[in-house]
Amino acid sequence: MNGWGLAWRWLKRDLTAGELTIMAIALVVAIAAMSSVGFFTDRVGRALQSEADQLLAADLVLNADQPIAADFLAEADRRGLMRGATATFPSMAQTADNAQLVTVKAVSTSYPLRGDIRLLQKGSEAKVSGGPAPGTIWADQRLFSSLGLKPGDTLKLGDKAFTLGPILAREPDGAMDLYNFIPRAMFNDADLPATGLIQPGSRVRYRLLLAGDRDQVTAMREWLKPRLQRGQRLEDVREARPEINTSLNRAERFLRLSALISVFMAAAAIALAARRYVERHLDAVALLHTMGLTQGNIIGLFLRQYSLMAVLSISAGIGLGWLTQFGLAHLLAGMFETTLPPAGPLPALSGAAVGLVLLFGFCLPPLLRLKGVSPLRVLRRDATPAGNAPLAFGLGLAALAGLIYWQAGDTTLAGLALAGLAGTVALATLAAWCLVWITPKLPLPGQLGWRFGLANVARRRGLSVAQIVSLSLGLMALMLLTVVRNDLLSAWDKSVPVDAPNRFAINIQPEQRAGILAEFKRAGLPEPVFGPMIRARLHSIAGKPVVADKYPDERARRLAEREFNLSWGGSLRNDNRLVAGVPLSDNTPAWSLEEGLAQRLGIKLGDELAFTIDGQVFKAPVTSLRRVDWDSFRVNFFVVGNRALLESQPASFVSSFYLPDAQRTFSTELSRQFPNITVIDVSVILREVRGVLDRVLSAVEVVFAFSLAAGIVVLYAATLATHDERKREAAILRTLGASGKTVRQAASAELLLVGGLAGLLAAAAALGIGAGASQQLFELPARISWWLLPFGLISGALAARLAAAPLLARVLKTPPLRALR
Repeated sequence: MNGWGLAWRWLKRDLTAGELTIMAIALVVAIAAMSSVGFFTDRVGRALQSEADQLLAADLVLNADQPIAADFLAEADRRGLMRGATATFPSMAQTADNAQLVTVKAVSTSYPLRGDIRLLQKGSEAKVSGGPAPGTIWADQRLFSSLGLKPGDTLKLGDKAFTLGPILAREPDGAMDLYNFIPRAMFNDADLPATGLIQPGSRVRYRLLLAGDRDQVTAMREWLKPRLQRGQRLEDVREARPEINTSLNRAERFLRLSALISVFMAAAAIALAARRYVERHLDAVALLHTMGLTQGNIIGLFLRQYSLMAVLSISAGIGLGWLTQFGLAHLLAGMFETTLPPAGPLPALSGAAVGLVLLFGFCLPPLLRLKGVSPLRVLRRDATPAGNAPLAFGLGLAALAGLIYWQAGDTTLAGLALAGLAGTVALATLAAWCLVWITPKLPLPGQLGWRFGLANVARRRGLSVAQIVSLSLGLMALMLLTVVRNDLLSAWDKSVPVDAPNRFAINIQPEQRAGILAEFKRAGLPEPVFGPMIRARLHSIAGKPVVADKYPDERARRLAEREFNLSWGGSLRNDNRLVAGVPLSDNTPAWSLEEGLAQRLGIKLGDELAFTIDGQVFKAPVTSLRRVDWDSFRVNFFVVGNRALLESQPASFVSSFYLPDAQRTFSTELSRQFPNITVIDVSVILREVRGVLDRVLSAVEVVFAFSLAAGIVVLYAATLATHDERKREAAILRTLGASGKTVRQAASAELLLVGGLAGLLAAAAALGIGAGASQQLFELPARISWWLLPFGLISGALAARLAAAPLLARVLKTPPLRALR
């Protein structure tokens, strides 16, 4: 108890006198930054997932080509899950004078479990919580227009006549349906038997919709997986659409990256604060030795003090982070269609763990230096123990590396962050030692203050290297946040441009291309690009026949069973990137595969693939793998052959194009002129993707803005670590007769040189990490802004000088005698 009591008294004294103030502030700010980003990220992630789940109308969907088994329904009820059901199929909708092919969806009374249905009534959209009543059918605007209908008319499906209700403006999972390119209609599944539409052989997709809390849904998913039969698959929003999956993955990585940047800055600040703390306690430890305390007693006293400070700092940091995330949530109150759900407890535990690792990972190694303090230091100030910089540096980086790997939650992100950290530290250390070595050989300016300041860089070698490395890390993080981030977000936003293709035209015959181009020209629309498409089935891989049942992964089995749309061509578009192999040539038969397909089916470069086309087998080796930007909404293919292999085969053509709302009738006119062409409207999918993307970008902006503010505070705390050295130095200079101007010049020269080099190194590191993040994390084209290098040099010098301005003013006001004592 006495040990804890003494530690508590020392802690209060040091906090009051400023001994631990810097370290405590750095720790509180770091924990607040981490926990607030964690709390807010957790809330945003839950909200984004909730809104994305609305695209399924559920949390989990079982999709099947046969009615759902009764034992599946019973298990969902036993687990307390909400459930609903839909049955979707194409059919003919008839009026007295006309007929139209439609996608029909029969829905249960509980549909939808997530999201809402919107009906167009009196010129505005109205939300409704359930589907149509028995005997009523809702249809979208396309069906109303094509058949000249109005609410209250009679529409017949099979043997059942329905009363037409309001216009169906939006159904939550409409964008996920494969048949959303034709008019849609919805009715109550109680009327399904009366229609007589479901017959043996009918093409019906049955969906069991499930919703509940996360643990319940996860448990149900695991229960269902081993019981799935052929024709059944589980869907969540990530598996249903690659476009949505891409946006959510990028969002998660952006938000995680912001948390890792906070870790970078906190580590730099606490490392410098720990060094200052130990330096200022060498005399006190020597005095304790003279009073009979052993090394174990002294180290234990400091560990108790650290533990008490950790409890206070973690509590304050988590509390501040908790309050801050409410402010962030308030700023985004109108961004989400649903209220941001409350955060879970994990970010608080995560913030506490981060605080402990940062504190003890960067404070314990310097603390070990106190073991070598001799009682002789009480009489001789030069009896200073040797530093353990390599040990402190190595252990600190090991702690930071562990934190990064833990916080990343993603191997690629962790690898990039660790490589960026190691590269920045190595580059900054090498450059700092080069500067220390070359500074004495530089011609010094005539003014005493500038000469003394530049000479200080070499005189205090260890401190100069530590300052440059720490400032490089902090400035790199800030530049990555403020400058390179803009390039990343801009590239992401442009990946789904406003004029992204929202229509697909399929089944175009070769002789119709000229006529279609003429129609586009007459309508004032950009000419579309046609891609050849050939239907084929995968026959063998590397000489082995393809057997779907041999694949343990259900999605791989579906790919092995499906018919492929093959295309041919040589040149790569900007939404396809070669990741392995060589481009296709015109003369040598070869295949190019999308990398995800190759991984899932176990296909490697050089494997011979055989496809069956109209009974003929076409064989060729795989010579390249491509990464496809699926959210570009342009026509893309999993498998592409070269001209020599496929050009002679009969093919239809497919194209995609952007159709403004003002010209939406163009697609109808095109279909009438070319009846064999099917025009698919994907504007619903595109609208959903852009909606998710816009909300994600706004969330990222706010999270990064907070991280930027936290980084500035932490960087300022790192600047405070050199306060004692500068105060003693200024006192000596003023005692020797130097003026305040000379002292200010000396500090400015050193800070400008150190800050300029740190800024230049930080800019180079930020460019490298930003380029790597663009390609490896977010699958976006790398954009390198070379102007960042001179900007980093200038801004680093100015930032170091301005950050120290308040401290320098305080130093100049301190009487020299007081500073020396």
